[in-house]
Amino acid sequence: MRKINKDLPLSEKEVEKLLNVGVDIEEKNRAGTFLYVDKNILEVSYKQEGIEIQPLNEALKNYPYLNDYLFKIVDKNKDAYTRLIYKKGENNGFFIHSLPNVKSKFPVQTCFLIKQSGFSQLVHNIVIAEENSELNLINGCAAATYSNSGSHIAITEFYIKKGAKVSFTMIHDWAPNVVVRPRSAAVVDEDGVFISNYVSLKTVKSVQSAPEVLLYGKRAKAKLYSILLADKLSKLDIGGKISLKGDDSSGEIVSRVISDGGKVISKGTLIGTGKNIKAHMECNGIFMKDEGEIITIPELQSQNKDVEMSHEAMIGKIAKDEIEYLMSRGIKEEDAISLILRGFLNIKIEGLPEILQKSIDVAIDVAFKGM
Repeated sequence: MRKINKDLPLSEKEVEKLLNVGVDIEEKNRAGTFLYVDKNILEVSYKQEGIEIQPLNEALKNYPYLNDYLFKIVDKNKDAYTRLIYKKGENNGFFIHSLPNVKSKFPVQTCFLIKQSGFSQLVHNIVIAEENSELNLINGCAAATYSNSGSHIAITEFYIKKGAKVSFTMIHDWAPNVVVRPRSAAVVDEDGVFISNYVSLKTVKSVQSAPEVLLYGKRAKAKLYSILLADKLSKLDIGGKISLKGDDSSGEIVSRVISDGGKVISKGTLIGTGKNIKAHMECNGIFMKDEGEIITIPELQSQNKDVEMSHEAMIGKIAKDEIEYLMSRGIKEEDAISLILRGFLNIKIEGLPEILQKSIDVAIDVAFKGM
């Protein structure tokens, strides 16, 4: 199934920008597409049987049961942004559903693009992975090159049923005066897996994001990864919370942060209430300049003695001997620094499909091009 709005054409520069955040309008190696421009749907398509994509407002009409999933794990009164989306009640966004035992052969790509300068984009998304199914999602968000301001406020609710797996990779390329407020949550049942990757390497005025995951079932797993670069115009407040309620569940929060004069707050919370749970948090940051600020706030909570929970944090600058070593091998100083920073950000995420890892690698390459 494929629906295209021909009244909303994309320019070559816009197509290129989308490609840099993992969205290919030609849909090569993609199981489906949801493209949303300002407040209009550009395209909805899906190719694989057993994986469905619909605009959420249509899906709520087609499947009345979906109303029970709306604002179920993201509280409508969480903050001013969730209240705004609830009050508007437009339910713009996507619904993605994988049927039992269906595993996506290729990623589903979703995209939110701001073309109109100063536009406020409000969306609500729901993802349901039924028992023993698997979904790989690329969410590329961007502002057009001529759109310098605006806001993107989004709620995304993930429901991962027994034995299901969802990998969600979000890559952002906004603009100097864009404010971004994602509000996401996931609930993971027995033997389920949720992997969330957030990549922000381009200038953005302000981002505030802290996904919350409830590992409800036994042996449930969650991994939250953040790859961040903040220049002097950017302020990033990025975190995450994993509540490990199911026995033998495991969680991991990892962030890699580079401040190029900008401010980054990197925080995470791990809450262990189940038996025999394992959880780890890692927050590492590098300064490229004397100015800028990096704040790490790790928090561990346990209500049970049968846990293994740990955290580590490191903030510093690039070691001089590393640069000198690479220069002794004939590499120019600026190229040596770029190489070290790329390596620092290049996290190999266990369990992440190769095609999603490639999208992250491309975003890193684009960010350091010409540095």
